[in-house]
Amino acid sequence: MLTIKQLQTAVFGPVSLSLNAGDALVVTGSSGSGKTRFLRALADLDPAQGEVWLEGRERFSMPAFEWRSLVRYVPAVSAWWHPIVRSHFQTACLLEPWMERLSLPLRLLDSPVEDLSTGEKQRLAFLRAMQGGAHEASEEAGVPKVFLLDEPTSALDEAAIGLVEVMMDELLAQGALLMIVSHLPAQIAKYGAKQLRFDEGRSQVINGALA
Repeated sequence: MLTIKQLQTAVFGPVSLSLNAGDALVVTGSSGSGKTRFLRALADLDPAQGEVWLEGRERFSMPAFEWRSLVRYVPAVSAWWHPIVRSHFQTACLLEPWMERLSLPLRLLDSPVEDLSTGEKQRLAFLRAMQGGAHEASEEAGVPKVFLLDEPTSALDEAAIGLVEVMMDELLAQGALLMIVSHLPAQIAKYGAKQLRFDEGRSQVINGALA
């Protein structure tokens, strides 16, 4: 269970809600309303007041790297810190079947990051969050429990969106919790049984997310 108690910054909040393993929460709102800041605060990337608990543990009770290994943030524009794609993955050989499922050519693993399209970067960043990046020591990184997905398919065509959503569905079936920032009506309808809407920083929990 993920429990959020009075989480707020100068940009958004306060937000209070509880979600169970296997839940999806769609986060909506206009540009600049606080959606991304909310995800970053949950990932402990931006300072915020309030409490965030995951399976009975408060985020400040563990080192930041451990929290972020359990609560994975995937930004709308991904960061890349090595020139070659393969260097961003601990076990690139295990990645190949997943790349094929997302219609990503295997040659991309040995390509310069600067040669990737925006859509290729977006799909690879999603896979990186699922597996864990090479900058994390594998013996220290935990199995992700929560995925914070900031417009995860914004740069993709309809076919590629469908491939990513199949993998999102599988994560949910395995008990992961997904928070999805989206502006796509079909995606909101599919995953929006529980929604959190931001309006100029004010938040409204709707459609069954328990405050």
